[in-house]
Amino acid sequence: MDLLVVVPHPDDESFGSGGALLLAKRAGLRTGVLTLTRGEAGRTLGLCPREALGQVRTEELRKAAAILEVDHLEVLDFPNGLPQGAEGEGRGQARGPGLLEHPEAEAAIRERLLGLRPRFVLTFPPDGLNGHPDHVAASRYATRAAEGLAQVVYFVRPEGPWPVTHRLRLPEWALVRKLQALAQHRTQALSVLGFMERYPERLWVESFYVVGRSPAEEVREEPWW
Repeated sequence: MDLLVVVPHPDDESFGSGGALLLAKRAGLRTGVLTLTRGEAGRTLGLCPREALGQVRTEELRKAAAILEVDHLEVLDFPNGLPQGAEGEGRGQARGPGLLEHPEAEAAIRERLLGLRPRFVLTFPPDGLNGHPDHVAASRYATRAAEGLAQVVYFVRPEGPWPVTHRLRLPEWALVRKLQALAQHRTQALSVLGFMERYPERLWVESFYVVGRSPAEEVREEPWW
């Protein structure tokens, strides 16, 4: 394994690193996605019963991963928590407060890293990009689990608190496939549309911070691998 994406929910892999996964695969690297929950607390949009959302989102992820051409996909079953203020109808069944209450996820990630031996682990930055507690927890656990095993890379906002060391401008073919992957997450269509409305430029330009690199270095318009 060369590049392993570690995220909490189905669809996180496509938003933050869909292009990177495609370009890495085109470069001959072996890629993978490890998702820590089944996303059972997301929106259903009336497309499935609340109790079936985790199963449906897992299948959506499998379809997206096939489009992104990942070599390895694994979905763990830690509970998906709700961000503050997200309670209400139209969502699946959340199981407890989420990943922050399950530090044993770190050991589960490390176990996979010992088996897969990726060179790079790609995950959320410590602020989770949008503050979602599951994003924050996934970053914390993945970063710790990778110590001594792999180079950690964060997908970051261009204007965020974390420096950008590498920027990938997706060619047309990669953008098309990334959009196709996002479209597989049908139950989360409102999130997809919201992302497109707020951050359209991040669909075809993905920004990354290779942890430990000096922020004073010039941003490189090329892959880090």
